[in-house]
Amino acid sequence: MLNESVQSVSAKLCQFITHSYLDDDELIAPDTPIIELNILDSASIFDVVEYIHREFALRLPVIDIHPDNFASVEVLSKLVEHHRNKENTL
Repeated sequence: MLNESVQSVSAKLCQFITHSYLDDDELIAPDTPIIELNILDSASIFDVVEYIHREFALRLPVIDIHPDNFASVEVLSKLVEHHRNKENTL
């Protein structure tokens, strides 16, 4: 079960990815394998990174921008929340 903060990030990311990369009648769940299903490709990953920067005021480190961290919205949401928590402790 995802914690409430990760669920909030996940919901926003699902909405953004659905709106940006899928037809109106398609939806994704947090555990949808978005890389494996080619919903995101290498170019669209950078669009998502830019969205994360705008929406969450967070810059993901370059080292974290690789397909494993974009395997699903759930994985990506946990990464975003990890970095948000890390920034809050500085």
